[in-house]
This record gives sequence, C-alpha cells and structure tokens, in this order.
Amino acid sequence: MNTSEVQKGFWHGAFLLTAVALFMKVLSVGYRIPYQNIAGDIGFYVYQQIYPFYSITIILATYGFPVIVSKLVSEKLAGKQYEEAEQISRYSFYVLTMLGVVGFIFLFFGAPFIAELMEDRDLTVPLKATAFSFLLMPGIASIRGYFQGNENVLPTAWSQVTEQSVRVTAILVISITLVANHHNAYTIGTGAAVGSLVGGFSALILLTFLRMKKRTDKKKGLPIEFTKIFEVCRRLLSEGTLICVSVLIMVLFQLMDALTIVPALGEYGLDSYKAKETKGIFDRGQPLIQVGTVLATSLSLSIVPVIVKAVSNQKHDVIREKTGLALKISFVTGASASVGLALIMRETNTMLFKDDSLSLTLSILAAAILFCAIAMTAAGILQGVGLERLAARYTLVGIIVKVLGNILLIPVIGINGAAISSVIGFLAVAALASIAVYSHIGLGKYSFRFWRFVLALIVMSGTVGLLSTLIPSNESRVIASVTALSGAIVGVFVLSITVILVRVFTTDELLQLPKGEKLVSLQQKLSKGA
Repeated sequence: MNTSEVQKGFWHGAFLLTAVALFMKVLSVGYRIPYQNIAGDIGFYVYQQIYPFYSITIILATYGFPVIVSKLVSEKLAGKQYEEAEQISRYSFYVLTMLGVVGFIFLFFGAPFIAELMEDRDLTVPLKATAFSFLLMPGIASIRGYFQGNENVLPTAWSQVTEQSVRVTAILVISITLVANHHNAYTIGTGAAVGSLVGGFSALILLTFLRMKKRTDKKKGLPIEFTKIFEVCRRLLSEGTLICVSVLIMVLFQLMDALTIVPALGEYGLDSYKAKETKGIFDRGQPLIQVGTVLATSLSLSIVPVIVKAVSNQKHDVIREKTGLALKISFVTGASASVGLALIMRETNTMLFKDDSLSLTLSILAAAILFCAIAMTAAGILQGVGLERLAARYTLVGIIVKVLGNILLIPVIGINGAAISSVIGFLAVAALASIAVYSHIGLGKYSFRFWRFVLALIVMSGTVGLLSTLIPSNESRVIASVTALSGAIVGVFVLSITVILVRVFTTDELLQLPKGEKLVSLQQKLSKGA
C-alpha cells in the first residue's frame, strides 16, 4: 500500500468517526426530551444527577483511552512487531481493568457519600447502578484502541452506533414500563441506569466477537513484562487524561451542577422538593445546549484534522488559514444558535417540555452555546498543534469558575445563578483557549468581519421577533410548536441570506465550506440584486 492510499484511508476513517460521533451526540440529546416527558421534572432531575458519571465512562471509552491504545499498538505495528502489538493490547486491558475497578469501587461504595453531598439520599441506588458502567469501560476501550491501531475504525464506529441505539431504546422502554406501573422517580432513574448498562454491554459483546474473530494466532504470547505494563499505565493516565479533559468539559459542568445546585437552592430558601424540581427544570437546558453546540462545532471541528495534517507537514500558512476559519465558523454558528434559541426559548420550552417554566433562566443559559462552541473549537486546535496540556489546564480553570459561581451566586439570586455561572465558566475557557491560539499561531491579521456579522444577527433577531408578535404565544403546546419551528426556520433562512449578502465570509472562505461554489454563486447573485 502506497503513502497516498494510507493517507486516504486515514482521512476516510477520521471522517467516519466524526460522522458517527455527530450521530451519537444528536441521539444522546434527542432521547432526553421524551424521557423528561415520560418521567417528569423530578424524574429528569434524578437522571441528570447520575448521567454525568455514566457519560464520563463513555468518553473515556470513546475518545481518551482508545486513542492512546491505538498509538501504542500502531508504534509496534510500524516496526512489524506483531506479537508486541498483541502484548500491548493485553497490557492496556489489564491497566484499564484496574482503573475500571477503582472507578467502580469509588462510585459504588461512595454512592451514599455522594448522595449526601447532593443532599438527596434516595440517589444512592441509582448511583450504585451507574457504577457498573466502569466495569464495561476497559474491554470497550482496549478493543477499540486495538482496531484503531490497526487502522480499522469500523469496529469502533459500529460499536458506538450499537451502544447508543440499544441504550436509548432500553432507557425509553424501561422508563415507559416503570411509569405505567406507577413506580417513583428514583426507581425510574435506576431503570434508566440499567438501560445505559444494556447499551454498553451490547457494544462490548460486539467488540469481543470481532476481536476473537481477528485473533487467529493461537500460540502462547510473550511473557508478562511489568516494566512495559508500567509504561502503558503511565501513557494511558497522562496522555489519555489530557485528551479527555477538554472533551469532558460539558459533562464536568453538569457534574458540578449535580453536586452543588440543590444544596445551594436550599440556602436560597427552597424546600427539598422544590429545589429538586427546580434543578430538573434547569436541566432542560442541557440537551438544548448540547444540540446547539453540536450544530455550532460540527463544521468547525471538521477542519481540525486538516490543521493536524498541516502541522505534520509544517505548512504554517495553512495552519493560520484553517485555524482562523475554524474559530470564525464556531463564533458565527455559536452566536447565531445562542441568540436564536434565546429568542424562541419560551415557545421551545413549551413545545419540548410541556410548559414554559424557567424560560428566562434557560434563555440566559443559551449564551453558553456561543462560548462552549468557541472553547471546544479552540481546545481542539490546541490539541492539534500539540498543546494538549494548555487545553486541559484551561478546562480545569473553567470548572473552578463554574463551581465558585454556583456557590456564590445561587444562594443569593437562585437558579439564575447556575445559568450565569455556566456562561461565565465557558467564557473563561473560550477566552483563555482563544488567546492561546492567537499567540501560538498568530491570527492578528485574520479578517473576522465582526461588525458585518453583528448586522446580520440584528436583522435575524428583528425578523424572528416580528414573527413572534404575529403568532402570539399562549398556553397551547401546538401554537408554541408552530411559533418555535417557524421562528427557527425563518431565523436560519434570514441569517444565512444576510451573512452571504453582507459578505461575512470571503469568497475563499466560502469555497472551503460544503457546497462552497454554490454559496459563492448565490453571493454574486445577491450582490447584483442588491
């Protein structure tokens, strides 16, 4: 196989995993809306309290550890050390099993203490059920890493699709069954945790089958070398953690909310039930932020692999050009999603979650989409140019800001403090990561055309605002749905046309986007018409 074929295979695999990741994120967001409708605000609160712990294991088994295992395996395969590659695969499994057991012990036996921190002892059983996900992580991560090290991403892609599809189906079926049998919110939450485990177990079964099918050498392997196990452990913990931290940013913010919001609302003056219900309503914003961030970053993050390739080829002009475009796209799409969602939040809230409770709070939270999109894009760029430690460091700073914000603001101004602290936390990460990108890559001369975009945003806001007055909102979920959907469609259309008309993006930038030639042709027609 020649070099061009290898590169073609690499990029095909990279884009396949990106597409699968996008599918997983959309599905992950989508099922939580019917779940809230099934379980109610208290039921959603229970699920969101335990969800961050499961999500951590998913990210470790998808993004962090498999990447490092694949590097270790590919290093051996590059030197045609096939037995050593198998050995590294086994060592990775041993190390990850130890880590998984530690994670299980921490969460299972620490569940009463964590539930106490959350000021809700009834969360103990759902947390204990979630702990078993740590025992599934080692096999999934090590096998995915082995196949990726062999430049075969299909098992990873198929296992991700299988895991998420089975998980979503199991959660909804179990939840509907438990609600129909009049079980309480905590039992339903435990059922959702079991549904998640079913999804993870299905992925593990598929991967194990594929791995057994791949293993044709029945000879006894190399003897165990503890020095190599230690080296594998060191690299998994150091490099794997650095990769995971910036990817975990949204989950870690949710974890901080799970630990601090209910106790802080108690200090604000709410009773236990009202605090939990308020947290459940606040959690409605999480899927909205996630889907907005996915849409805002799907295009910008797809440019990061091109930046990585340019770094390896030392093409500094290409690095600057692609970096500037990625940040510009994340800013434009992130700001558009934030403003657009805030404008139709009341109607969207009613459409998706039956009523418009805490719509103002959720509108404040919508601003987090912009800063989260920029933060994730900038962090991806920093990782691409070899500055993973900076990306991880800035994520930790954002988490500290988030926690302090919750502790200081919620007891004083209530649940709005949680929304404001999320926005400020993401802003801190976005600012620090963007400044680092500017200083290390040098984007001082890149044209972002900020005020042109502000004009387009004003036009879009005015149009959506006018539409909302023509279709007055009331308590009807149907009318709210019409207003929300029409506002979203009209807003996207008007913004897209205005962005092209006022030339927020240059001709060269448009040509680098999907359907770029058609966009340039449309820009020329609009300019002549104007």
